[in-house]
Amino acid sequence: AADAFAYAKSDPGVCQTASFLAPYFYEEDNYVDDMELAAAELFRLSNDSTYLTEAIYWGELEPVIPWMIRNDARHYQWYPFVNLGHFRVAQLSEPSVKAEFIGYLKRGIEYLHDRGSKNGFYMGVPFIWCSNNLVAAALTQIHLYAELTGDRQFAEMEAALRDWLFGCNPWGTSMIVGYPRNGDTPVDPHSAFTALYGYCIDGGVVDGPVYASIFNRLRGLRLVNEDEYAEVQSDLGVYHDDYGDYSTNEPTMDGTASLT
Repeated sequence: AADAFAYAKSDPGVCQTASFLAPYFYEEDNYVDDMELAAAELFRLSNDSTYLTEAIYWGELEPVIPWMIRNDARHYQWYPFVNLGHFRVAQLSEPSVKAEFIGYLKRGIEYLHDRGSKNGFYMGVPFIWCSNNLVAAALTQIHLYAELTGDRQFAEMEAALRDWLFGCNPWGTSMIVGYPRNGDTPVDPHSAFTALYGYCIDGGVVDGPVYASIFNRLRGLRLVNEDEYAEVQSDLGVYHDDYGDYSTNEPTMDGTASLT
Protein backbone atom coordinates (compact mmCIF):
# COMPACT_ATOMS: atom_id res chain seq x y z
CA ALA A 1 0.00 0.00 0.00
CA ALA A 2 2.84 2.38 0.82
CA ASP A 3 4.46 1.64 -2.55
CA ALA A 4 1.16 2.27 -4.35
CA PHE A 5 0.72 5.58 -2.54
CA ALA A 6 4.25 6.67 -3.40
CA TYR A 7 3.60 5.76 -7.04
CA ALA A 8 0.38 7.80 -7.05
CA LYS A 9 2.34 10.83 -5.83
CA SER A 10 4.97 10.38 -8.54
CA ASP A 11 2.51 11.14 -11.33
CA PRO A 12 -0.64 12.73 -9.87
CA GLY A 13 -3.81 13.05 -11.89
CA VAL A 14 -6.82 11.14 -13.08
CA CYS A 15 -7.08 7.97 -15.13
CA GLN A 16 -10.13 7.62 -17.35
CA THR A 17 -11.32 4.69 -19.42
CA ALA A 18 -10.76 4.89 -23.16
CA SER A 19 -13.74 3.58 -25.11
CA PHE A 20 -13.20 1.94 -28.49
CA LEU A 21 -16.70 1.16 -29.74
CA ALA A 22 -18.86 2.22 -26.78
CA PRO A 23 -20.30 5.75 -27.03
CA TYR A 24 -19.78 6.41 -23.29
CA PHE A 25 -16.93 6.08 -20.85
CA TYR A 26 -16.08 6.75 -17.21
CA GLU A 27 -15.07 10.40 -17.00
CA GLU A 28 -13.52 10.57 -13.53
CA ASP A 29 -12.24 14.07 -12.98
CA ASN A 30 -10.91 14.12 -9.42
CA TYR A 31 -8.36 12.13 -7.49
CA VAL A 32 -7.56 14.10 -4.33
CA ASP A 33 -10.32 12.26 -2.45
CA ASP A 34 -8.61 8.95 -3.29
CA MET A 35 -5.28 10.29 -2.06
CA GLU A 36 -6.86 11.53 1.15
CA LEU A 37 -8.45 8.19 1.96
CA ALA A 38 -5.28 6.28 1.08
CA ALA A 39 -3.15 8.48 3.32
CA ALA A 40 -5.64 8.26 6.19
CA GLU A 41 -5.73 4.46 5.97
CA LEU A 42 -1.94 4.28 5.85
CA PHE A 43 -1.77 6.44 8.97
CA ARG A 44 -4.30 4.19 10.69
CA LEU A 45 -2.21 1.12 9.83
CA SER A 46 1.27 2.51 10.46
CA ASN A 47 0.79 5.34 13.00
CA ASP A 48 3.22 7.36 10.89
CA SER A 49 2.05 10.95 11.35
CA THR A 50 3.40 12.04 7.96
CA TYR A 51 0.52 10.13 6.39
CA LEU A 52 -2.03 12.02 8.48
CA THR A 53 -0.43 15.29 7.42
CA GLU A 54 -0.77 14.13 3.81
CA ALA A 55 -4.40 13.14 4.34
CA ILE A 56 -5.23 16.59 5.71
CA TYR A 57 -3.45 18.24 2.78
CA TRP A 58 -5.34 16.25 0.15
CA GLY A 59 -8.64 16.61 2.00
CA GLU A 60 -8.43 20.39 2.19
CA LEU A 61 -8.08 20.58 -1.61
CA GLU A 62 -11.66 19.36 -2.09
CA PRO A 63 -13.81 20.12 0.98
CA VAL A 64 -17.08 19.08 -0.69
CA ILE A 65 -17.62 16.50 -3.44
CA PRO A 66 -18.37 18.64 -6.51
CA TRP A 67 -21.64 16.92 -7.48
CA MET A 68 -23.19 17.97 -4.18
CA ILE A 69 -22.48 21.63 -4.93
CA ARG A 70 -23.12 21.66 -8.66
CA ASN A 71 -26.10 19.28 -8.69
CA ASP A 72 -24.83 17.65 -11.88
CA ALA A 73 -21.99 15.52 -13.23
CA ARG A 74 -20.79 13.77 -16.32
CA HIS A 75 -20.73 9.97 -16.21
CA TYR A 76 -18.85 9.02 -13.03
CA GLN A 77 -17.12 12.41 -13.09
CA TRP A 78 -16.84 12.69 -9.31
CA TYR A 79 -16.25 9.09 -8.30
CA PRO A 80 -16.52 7.75 -5.65
CA PHE A 81 -19.65 9.72 -4.85
CA VAL A 82 -18.87 9.94 -1.14
CA ASN A 83 -15.50 10.87 0.35
CA LEU A 84 -14.82 8.42 3.16
CA GLY A 85 -11.45 10.13 3.66
CA HIS A 86 -13.15 13.07 5.37
CA PHE A 87 -14.70 10.68 7.88
CA ARG A 88 -11.40 8.93 8.52
CA VAL A 89 -9.46 12.18 8.98
CA ALA A 90 -12.08 13.49 11.40
CA GLN A 91 -11.99 10.20 13.27
CA LEU A 92 -8.20 10.15 13.60
CA SER A 93 -7.30 13.81 14.14
CA GLU A 94 -7.01 16.17 17.08
CA PRO A 95 -10.06 18.35 17.90
CA SER A 96 -9.47 21.37 15.63
CA VAL A 97 -8.83 19.25 12.53
CA LYS A 98 -11.73 16.97 13.47
CA ALA A 99 -14.04 19.99 13.59
CA GLU A 100 -12.74 21.21 10.23
CA PHE A 101 -13.46 17.92 8.45
CA ILE A 102 -16.80 17.42 10.16
CA GLY A 103 -17.62 20.85 8.74
CA TYR A 104 -16.80 19.58 5.25
CA LEU A 105 -19.17 16.64 5.68
CA LYS A 106 -21.92 18.89 7.00
CA ARG A 107 -21.53 21.42 4.20
CA GLY A 108 -22.17 18.76 1.54
CA ILE A 109 -25.23 17.49 3.40
CA GLU A 110 -26.58 21.03 3.69
CA TYR A 111 -26.49 21.48 -0.08
CA LEU A 112 -28.58 18.30 -0.45
CA HIS A 113 -30.89 19.34 2.37
CA ASP A 114 -31.54 22.74 0.81
CA ARG A 115 -32.55 21.20 -2.51
CA GLY A 116 -34.43 18.26 -1.00
CA SER A 117 -36.55 20.36 1.32
CA LYS A 118 -38.25 21.84 -1.74
CA ASN A 119 -40.03 18.59 -2.74
CA GLY A 120 -42.19 15.99 -1.06
CA PHE A 121 -39.60 13.20 -1.24
CA TYR A 122 -36.74 15.21 0.35
CA MET A 123 -34.84 14.33 -2.82
CA GLY A 124 -31.85 16.64 -3.22
CA VAL A 125 -29.92 14.20 -5.39
CA PRO A 126 -29.78 15.02 -9.13
CA PHE A 127 -31.30 12.52 -11.55
CA ILE A 128 -28.11 11.93 -13.46
CA TRP A 129 -26.99 8.51 -14.64
CA CYS A 130 -26.63 6.20 -11.60
CA SER A 131 -28.66 8.48 -9.35
CA ASN A 132 -29.23 5.64 -6.90
CA ASN A 133 -25.49 5.49 -6.31
CA LEU A 134 -25.63 9.14 -5.29
CA VAL A 135 -28.53 8.36 -2.93
CA ALA A 136 -26.44 5.62 -1.30
CA ALA A 137 -23.52 8.07 -1.03
CA ALA A 138 -25.70 10.74 0.55
CA LEU A 139 -27.09 8.21 3.03
CA THR A 140 -23.57 7.16 3.95
CA GLN A 141 -22.40 10.74 4.50
CA ILE A 142 -25.40 11.62 6.66
CA HIS A 143 -24.95 8.47 8.72
CA LEU A 144 -21.22 9.01 9.26
CA TYR A 145 -21.74 12.68 10.12
CA ALA A 146 -24.26 11.67 12.80
CA GLU A 147 -21.88 8.99 14.08
CA LEU A 148 -19.11 11.57 14.52
CA THR A 149 -21.25 14.30 16.06
CA GLY A 150 -24.42 12.83 17.52
CA ASP A 151 -26.23 15.54 15.52
CA ARG A 152 -29.48 14.08 14.13
CA GLN A 153 -30.84 17.22 12.47
CA PHE A 154 -30.71 15.48 9.07
CA ALA A 155 -32.49 12.31 10.25
CA GLU A 156 -35.68 13.07 8.32
CA MET A 157 -33.80 13.44 5.06
CA GLU A 158 -31.80 10.29 5.81
CA ALA A 159 -35.03 8.33 6.33
CA ALA A 160 -36.54 9.76 3.13
CA LEU A 161 -33.50 8.83 1.03
CA ARG A 162 -33.48 5.33 2.51
CA ASP A 163 -37.20 4.95 1.86
CA TRP A 164 -36.75 6.22 -1.70
CA LEU A 165 -34.62 3.16 -2.44
CA PHE A 166 -37.23 0.83 -0.92
CA GLY A 167 -40.23 2.19 -2.85
CA CYS A 168 -41.24 5.59 -1.49
CA ASN A 169 -40.77 7.23 -4.89
CA PRO A 170 -43.05 8.25 -7.80
CA TRP A 171 -42.84 4.75 -9.32
CA GLY A 172 -43.70 2.95 -6.09
CA THR A 173 -40.95 0.40 -6.63
CA SER A 174 -37.93 -0.71 -4.70
CA MET A 175 -34.70 -0.01 -6.53
CA ILE A 176 -33.14 -3.27 -5.31
CA VAL A 177 -33.72 -6.43 -7.32
CA GLY A 178 -35.80 -8.92 -5.33
CA TYR A 179 -35.90 -6.89 -2.13
CA PRO A 180 -38.22 -6.73 -0.30
CA ARG A 181 -39.30 -10.18 -1.44
CA ASN A 182 -43.04 -9.48 -1.49
CA GLY A 183 -42.79 -5.93 -2.80
CA ASP A 184 -42.63 -4.27 -6.21
CA THR A 185 -39.00 -4.67 -7.25
CA PRO A 186 -37.11 -4.69 -10.59
CA VAL A 187 -37.93 -7.95 -12.38
CA ASP A 188 -36.48 -7.14 -15.82
CA PRO A 189 -33.05 -5.64 -15.07
CA HIS A 190 -30.51 -4.81 -17.77
CA SER A 191 -28.49 -7.92 -17.03
CA ALA A 192 -27.47 -10.66 -19.42
CA PHE A 193 -27.70 -13.17 -16.56
CA THR A 194 -31.42 -12.50 -16.20
CA ALA A 195 -32.34 -11.68 -19.80
CA LEU A 196 -30.60 -14.65 -21.41
CA TYR A 197 -30.66 -17.31 -18.72
CA GLY A 198 -33.28 -16.26 -16.18
CA TYR A 199 -30.75 -16.14 -13.36
CA CYS A 200 -31.87 -14.42 -10.17
CA ILE A 201 -29.68 -11.44 -9.23
CA ASP A 202 -31.41 -10.45 -5.98
CA GLY A 203 -29.68 -7.66 -4.11
CA GLY A 204 -28.48 -5.71 -7.13
CA VAL A 205 -29.12 -1.97 -6.90
CA VAL A 206 -30.27 -0.59 -10.26
CA ASP A 207 -29.09 2.75 -11.66
CA GLY A 208 -32.28 4.61 -10.77
CA PRO A 209 -34.19 7.47 -12.40
CA VAL A 210 -32.62 9.94 -14.80
CA TYR A 211 -33.81 13.27 -16.14
CA ALA A 212 -36.01 12.74 -19.20
CA SER A 213 -33.56 14.94 -21.12
CA ILE A 214 -30.79 12.42 -20.42
CA PHE A 215 -32.93 9.40 -21.29
CA ASN A 216 -34.04 10.94 -24.57
CA ARG A 217 -30.51 11.56 -25.85
CA LEU A 218 -28.73 8.35 -24.84
CA ARG A 219 -27.88 6.01 -27.68
CA GLY A 220 -29.06 2.44 -27.99
CA LEU A 221 -31.93 2.70 -25.52
CA ARG A 222 -35.15 0.90 -26.28
CA LEU A 223 -38.07 -0.37 -24.23
CA VAL A 224 -38.55 -4.07 -24.91
CA ASN A 225 -41.91 -4.21 -23.14
CA GLU A 226 -44.77 -1.81 -22.47
CA ASP A 227 -43.92 0.78 -19.82
CA GLU A 228 -45.90 -0.17 -16.71
CA TYR A 229 -44.97 3.16 -15.11
CA ALA A 230 -46.05 5.32 -18.07
CA GLU A 231 -48.61 7.30 -16.07
CA VAL A 232 -46.05 8.54 -13.55
CA GLN A 233 -43.17 9.36 -15.94
CA SER A 234 -42.32 13.04 -16.21
CA ASP A 235 -39.91 15.47 -17.77
CA LEU A 236 -38.15 15.60 -14.40
CA GLY A 237 -37.41 11.91 -14.08
CA VAL A 238 -38.04 8.57 -15.74
CA TYR A 239 -37.48 5.00 -14.58
CA HIS A 240 -38.24 1.82 -16.51
CA ASP A 241 -38.22 -1.74 -15.25
CA ASP A 242 -37.13 -2.91 -18.66
CA TYR A 243 -34.11 -4.83 -19.93
CA GLY A 244 -33.69 -2.35 -22.78
CA ASP A 245 -33.14 0.63 -20.50
CA TYR A 246 -29.50 0.47 -19.47
CA SER A 247 -29.69 4.01 -18.09
CA THR A 248 -32.15 3.35 -15.25
CA ASN A 249 -32.44 -0.43 -14.74
CA GLU A 250 -28.90 -1.80 -14.87
CA PRO A 251 -27.59 -3.15 -11.54
CA THR A 252 -24.23 -1.59 -10.69
CA MET A 253 -21.49 -3.24 -8.66
CA ASP A 254 -20.33 -0.01 -7.02
CA GLY A 255 -23.85 1.11 -6.12
CA THR A 256 -24.65 -2.27 -4.64
CA ALA A 257 -21.40 -2.33 -2.66
CA SER A 258 -22.00 1.21 -1.39
CA LEU A 259 -25.54 0.49 -0.21
CA THR A 260 -24.43 -2.76 1.43
